[in-house]
Amino acid sequence: MQTLGRLVRRVSAFAFSVSTFTLLAACSSSDSDSDSATSSVSTTGSSGGSGTSAGGNVGTSDGDSRTSGGAAGADQGCSVVVESHEPDEGIHVAECSHIDYSTNPPSSGQHYSVWAAYQTYDFPVPRGYWVHCLEHGAIVITYNCPDGCADEVAQVESVIASLPSDPRCTAVGLEHQIVLTPDPLLDTRWAMSSWGRTLRASCIDEAAFKDFYESNTAFGPEDICGGGRVLTEDTLEPNCGE
Repeated sequence: MQTLGRLVRRVSAFAFSVSTFTLLAACSSSDSDSDSATSSVSTTGSSGGSGTSAGGNVGTSDGDSRTSGGAAGADQGCSVVVESHEPDEGIHVAECSHIDYSTNPPSSGQHYSVWAAYQTYDFPVPRGYWVHCLEHGAIVITYNCPDGCADEVAQVESVIASLPSDPRCTAVGLEHQIVLTPDPLLDTRWAMSSWGRTLRASCIDEAAFKDFYESNTAFGPEDICGGGRVLTEDTLEPNCGE
């Protein structure tokens, strides 16, 4: 009987050990799953490799003092979205070569050695020309109206004319360092670009457009106003930039 009693006690102790081990293993597995779920949360933004979420307004580089630049007080009917982007390297490539940009519209990156003169164009200026303008601190306004939008273009030209003169540019005979051009590659109706920042909108929001201009002019890595080539469809190479 004593032997049987010792056997029962040993079996009970073994069962208790197995139960305890199973409980500890389950707890450990639960903690591991929790850690795994936490580590899988992505902090990458949703915009074209920019590293910021849609509508975010973070600095594009150390010392960037820009404000929201078009986001505050924007007309929600125009779906205005202002985003900041980490600038891509602004190196020169062969004129009229094809360039892939990390944002749409572009806000930095490779470009041609010649930049576009600051004016309104009635044909699509290849992006490599006007991204060079961004590097000089310019603002570029682009639009994509497959059925035409002459009234809207005239409205934006009126907005540009109402902007205060840029003291950086008046010495070289310019009022504003702005390019206005159609862009069939744009996937929204209207957009604005500066070096490291973009505005996208489904229609014209005059207040947001003015705010973006005032907040983002002269933030390029090269502060140069003036110069550039007056581009024409006749003088451009066939399929330039394609």
